[in-house]
Amino acid sequence: MDKKFKSSCNYCGAEVDEISQRTEQKVTTIYDCKKCRANYCDQCSYVKEDTSDVQLCLRCDSIMEKIS
Repeated sequence: MDKKFKSSCNYCGAEVDEISQRTEQKVTTIYDCKKCRANYCDQCSYVKEDTSDVQLCLRCDSIMEKIS
């Protein structure tokens, strides 16, 4: 049995290519916060104005790693 696990956002529940219920926008990326052990999509995580290429965790403001 070779099942692939899909990552989903711990906040809105969306997976890549699904619509986030929070923003009603298509999710393109899922990120992982190592500190909180939580996944957030590109719609539910945030970007500071001065670091537009870095996604940050909603809970702890840590820089997150792209996982899908």
